[in-house]
Amino acid sequence: MTFFAGHAGNIRLKRDTKVLLPSAITIDDVNTTLNRIGFDGSIENILTGDRLVIATDDPRGLVCFPASVWTTGQIENTFSSFVNINAAGGLRFFPTFADAINNVRANEYPTATFSGATIPIDVSVRDATANILGSVQGYTINTDREAIDTTTLNDKFRQQYSAGLISGGGAIDCIFNSQISGLKETSLLMLQLIQRIDIGSVFDCAIYLTDPDNDNRADSVFYEFTGVVTKSGLSVQAGELITCSIDFITAGEIRLLVGQPANYVLQENEDRIVVEPSLDFLLKEIED
Repeated sequence: MTFFAGHAGNIRLKRDTKVLLPSAITIDDVNTTLNRIGFDGSIENILTGDRLVIATDDPRGLVCFPASVWTTGQIENTFSSFVNINAAGGLRFFPTFADAINNVRANEYPTATFSGATIPIDVSVRDATANILGSVQGYTINTDREAIDTTTLNDKFRQQYSAGLISGGGAIDCIFNSQISGLKETSLLMLQLIQRIDIGSVFDCAIYLTDPDNDNRADSVFYEFTGVVTKSGLSVQAGELITCSIDFITAGEIRLLVGQPANYVLQENEDRIVVEPSLDFLLKEIED
């Protein structure tokens, strides 16, 4: 008989939202010197490393970007990019997650000035890849099936309702860390998710019980679901590591699967990614 220790599992998650953030871009929101664009709601909802989809129904399209950012060479109504956000809420746009985290200005997308009316936009977070959550000490997941009293129903309706409804929830315990290594997400992200004011604290997740990447004795066994962060807590003790705990519930379907998830993406490299240093406390967009 084979026994599995807890070191074989891991957590892979994607940043995602089910809610559109309506906003607008004005002439003054575009800073072509720093190549940053700000809009109402960015500082409360957007995190560095998010992959944003920005769309507009304005017939001019997203004229805050030059035509060169699209492969068609023409200004379009939708633009998708990874972003780096500074402490003043200004967004800089990049083609890759690593470039956004590192704020690699050599690879940034340019911005453009425009004239005329404000551009109405809808913003959503749509990450296409799953990254491993780092610094995890442990995690739990529970699934519950709602019990329904069917004693007063006749046989015709008892068959319809007796199955009940399934739901889930759990907790993730991490060592606090804000430094990203490789393509691993940090525990800081989980603390930041609960701070998303308008678009919610939603994430797509695969929680592994066994993983052949760490243990070749079995196939992957994992839960796949969309989660919502409901509570986060920190523990700080003198001379001890800072730890955090994140509680979540599942939203929608929860599945226990064997094999690789459909959206599984292999990590491309082990390059170190360093978070951009803190900005000046005055939060002025003069330089960065």
